[in-house]
Amino acid sequence: MAGPRARRPPGLFQGIESVVTAVVLIAQWAASSNPNADEAVQAYLDQVRPGVQDSASQGSDFADVRANAATLGRTAIDRRLDRLAGEVKSTLSSIDTLTPPPSMRVAQAYLVATLGVRAKAITEARPALDDALTLGASPAAAVSQLEAVGEDLDLGDQALGLFVGSLPPGSNVAPGAPWMTDATSWTPVQLTAFVDLLRSSASAQPVHELAMLAFQTDPPAVSIAADGTQTIPASPTMSVGMVIENVGNQPEENVTVMVILRRADGGIETLRDFINLAPGGTRAITLTPMPTTPGMSGRLEVEVLPVPGETNLASSSITVPVVFR
Repeated sequence: MAGPRARRPPGLFQGIESVVTAVVLIAQWAASSNPNADEAVQAYLDQVRPGVQDSASQGSDFADVRANAATLGRTAIDRRLDRLAGEVKSTLSSIDTLTPPPSMRVAQAYLVATLGVRAKAITEARPALDDALTLGASPAAAVSQLEAVGEDLDLGDQALGLFVGSLPPGSNVAPGAPWMTDATSWTPVQLTAFVDLLRSSASAQPVHELAMLAFQTDPPAVSIAADGTQTIPASPTMSVGMVIENVGNQPEENVTVMVILRRADGGIETLRDFINLAPGGTRAITLTPMPTTPGMSGRLEVEVLPVPGETNLASSSITVPVVFR
C-alpha cells in the first residue's frame, strides 16, 4: 500500500506564481516599450538622413574642384573651397548637436567622426592647392600636404562605412559615393604629376612636360627584392602596360612611348607606340609582345621620349632591374 504523498511547502507555489507574474510583466513592458524605442531610432534616422545626403553632395563638389583645378585657377579654387568648408562645418554642427537614442550612440559617434575628418580634409586642401599653384613653393611640400588630405578622405569614407554598418536593417540611409573615388589619384606619383600640372597651368609661358606615372607587366611580378629587382614569370607574350600624363599646358602630338629590355647578355628588346595628349590628359596603353625566357635578366625601361621644348625629364621614365623565372 502506497504511503502518503509528500506535501510541497505551501510557499513554493506562491514563489512560482510570483516569478511567472514578474516574467509576464517584464514581457508586457518590453512589448510596450519596443515601439517607443523603434520610434526613437526612426526619428533619429530622419534627423541624420539630410546630413548624410548633404555630405555626399559636398564630396561631389570637392571632387569637381580637384578634377578641374588646372582650369579653375587660384581665385576660383579658394572661393569654392572656402564655401565648401563652411557647408561641411555646418553639416557637422547639425549632426553633432543631436541626442541619439541609446542604441544609436555608437552610430552617432561614427557619423560625427566622418564629418569631422571631412571638414579637416577640406580645410587642409586649400593651403595645399595654394602651394601647388605657387611656383616658388616646394612641390614636395605640396605633394605631402595633398597626401595628408587623401588620408583624411579615406578615413572619412571608412568611418561612414562603420556608421552605415551599425544601422538597423531597413534604415534606408544612403551614404552616397565615397569622397575618395579613386585611391590611385592620391598616391605620391599621381600627386607629383598633379602638382606639376597645376604649376604648368598657372604659367603664362608654354610648358612642355610629360610624365610616366606607372607601369605593370603581364604576367605581373611575383616578388620585388629590397634593391627593387622584380621577379617576373617568363612568357613569350609578355605585355607592358603604362600610364602617361601630359603635365604641361600645351597639346602634344605623336609622342613616342617605348619599352626597352636591356638584357644582361647585351641584347636589347624594344617596343614602341605613338600617342597624342591634351594638356592635363592621361593615357593608358599596353605594348606587346615582349618575349622572355626563364633565366633572362636585365633592366626594364618604360619611357616617354622628350618633346620639343621639354626641359624637365626627371619623371619621363621608370627603370627597374628584372629577373625572369
